[in-house]
Amino acid sequence: MKSSHTLFAAALALFLSFSLTAQDRPSGARECGTQGKHPDLIRYQAGEIQPVGKSLETIYVPARMVLVGDNDGNGYLDPLQLLRSFELLNSDFADINIQLYLDEIDYLNRSNYYEHSSSTTGQQMMIQNNKRDVVNSYIVEDPAGNCGYYFPGLADGIALGKNCMGSGDRTWSHELGHLLTLPHTFYGWESQETISSIDLNEPAPETVFYRGRNVPTELVDGSNCLEAADGFCDTKPDFLMQRWQCNGNVEYRDSLLDADSTRFAVSARNIMSYALDGCVEGFTPEQQMAMTTNLAVRGIGTTLAEEPAPADEELLALMLPEHNATLEVSDYVELVWNSVPRADYYVVQLNSSSNFNGTVLQSFFTTDTTAVITEGLTERVRYYWRVRPINRFNIDSDFGDDVFRFRNGDRLTSTIDAALDAGVRVVPNPVSGGRALSLTGTDLGSNGTLNVELISPAGRVLQQRNLRVNGGAFATQLDTADLPAGVYFVRLRLDDKLVTRRVMVTP
Repeated sequence: MKSSHTLFAAALALFLSFSLTAQDRPSGARECGTQGKHPDLIRYQAGEIQPVGKSLETIYVPARMVLVGDNDGNGYLDPLQLLRSFELLNSDFADINIQLYLDEIDYLNRSNYYEHSSSTTGQQMMIQNNKRDVVNSYIVEDPAGNCGYYFPGLADGIALGKNCMGSGDRTWSHELGHLLTLPHTFYGWESQETISSIDLNEPAPETVFYRGRNVPTELVDGSNCLEAADGFCDTKPDFLMQRWQCNGNVEYRDSLLDADSTRFAVSARNIMSYALDGCVEGFTPEQQMAMTTNLAVRGIGTTLAEEPAPADEELLALMLPEHNATLEVSDYVELVWNSVPRADYYVVQLNSSSNFNGTVLQSFFTTDTTAVITEGLTERVRYYWRVRPINRFNIDSDFGDDVFRFRNGDRLTSTIDAALDAGVRVVPNPVSGGRALSLTGTDLGSNGTLNVELISPAGRVLQQRNLRVNGGAFATQLDTADLPAGVYFVRLRLDDKLVTRRVMVTP
């Protein structure tokens, strides 16, 4: 048996060489950039970490999604594509009672992260932006020339390419397998150039040189399965280091020879292989045991007292702008809907046609019940919008039945003014029903007539008054005595300047 010092040194060496840059990859199809064996797997397979089996209850693992765009905030993955990929991810881990949940969804604007040519940049992205005790996944345009990769250590995060996400792509499941310590089934063969370099009539070499060591190639009879390749005895020999299509038997089209000249077929069913996504199905029991063990070591999962229910889209009601409203022409519009029980997130979509099946103008996540559209609006154009409520533990919901439309007006009007917005205070907010709402303004930058309106959630003006602003200041109050609890809007217009504030009236 190797000494613990030797095992630690081996683990450290592999840890330092775990990732792979685009320049290290052989040319060909977009693949996975993860390399090496996870240090925790080395300790686990050496018997230093006791195995932990599948939980009898579902373990919910917090997942943080970081949608990366360029410096101008362009290029984010569409939320629906992310949700479809997330559903497939959880279906692949359902057999071992592991489910990820949407603990947090963030947006990050950095062009050098959005398209990075080296996983070293990806490592920097993760170290600088990761949060603790969650599975951090970054969705970018180009993750170092790969479909995705996992980076261990302080980075401990997953990078995923936008074009490798969706309802039929297993990249996320493959990379989560890496995060939970699984290597490729063809471990060691990553150093080889192409599948075409394998001579089908010649036996495989006894070892392949990979990351500074000779890795034994696995024999069909299983006699060296503990030390060869990935170290799992129930993952059969696999020497295929490039993406490949399976045949009708869910195997590689050609048989190979192991080092003992035994001919065998390579199974395409394992998610940690490079078989194409339509071929792979799951993980072996030994792989599952390694993952459940690592998850227990991480200690980031939780169980729930009862099975989580999705947000009920039937309870969703769009509020503002009212359906078929014609607004004053503006480059600013605020969309408002009600709070839906069990909804932790909302997907908002805005389009210039009622067809949302293809590419839409805007599609994004929010945790609020309002969304401010500040760009992309054209005057005298009709827009359509809809909302989908999402529960963090169960995303099985749909868009509400309401699809509202509004027309971006026929006449020019004021736009939101930064100076007016900065100088206005509306307090208290929230305000208890019956208590006066105080409005004050200082350093507004101009004098004139200030129009103040209190607007209901349905868009009706409940109170309205005109005030004289002198010395760039004003003060007034609005009565809330007859207002039911809910969301209201205070709109202030000073000549050509406009600002709107959202106000909550509580019982």
